[in-house]
Amino acid sequence: MEYETSSASALKLVNTMMMWLFCLTVLLLIIPWAEISLTFADNIEDNKILLYFALIIEISNFISQGLMYVVNAISTKKRIKKQKIKVSTAVENLDFAEKALLREYVLQRKSILNLPVLEPTVRNLIDEGVLKIINVTDDDERTAQIIISREARPYITYKAIGLTLGKMTEEQISEIMNSRPNYARNQSLNKKNKVFVGSKAVNSLYKNKEEEQNNSKEEAAA
Repeated sequence: MEYETSSASALKLVNTMMMWLFCLTVLLLIIPWAEISLTFADNIEDNKILLYFALIIEISNFISQGLMYVVNAISTKKRIKKQKIKVSTAVENLDFAEKALLREYVLQRKSILNLPVLEPTVRNLIDEGVLKIINVTDDDERTAQIIISREARPYITYKAIGLTLGKMTEEQISEIMNSRPNYARNQSLNKKNKVFVGSKAVNSLYKNKEEEQNNSKEEAAA
């Protein structure tokens, strides 16, 4: 990132210098110096070939910069389009474990999760461009803060990750709760960690889970 920034600054400096040189060369060629100073006019005339040569170099630089800009713009557009196709295809073909991982962003109502990057499901989604590492939190444990990439967000719908805004059966709720990956889920379900994502079906996941835990505690106490 620092290298790219320094390269951009250097290119901007070169272009600025070339622009000033271009303006100076044009002024030297078009101003009627004979009316101002005959001696200076003679010097300009003697070196006019050099001035024309400099003008050609300066114009060539601007043309090359323009061509490079067009090529880079086309290349970037193609790369973005290719990445979108890759991400959309990856989302369409999510397996059970990948859907379960992506559901954690919805269930926990978080845009960032701390995940182990060596976990196969996490690594696959990163390689496919669905997930993106923003910060390494532990080099030894290979964990990092990971978000859903900007390219993937339009494709990560409730349907794509196996959720629904409508009513869910007890079997569906149980399946979703049991499929939650231990490395990504919140370990506690207290009030502070409750998640409300605007869907009664999703909210019921926590409600049913808490009811099961309370029933287990009552049976154990009895």
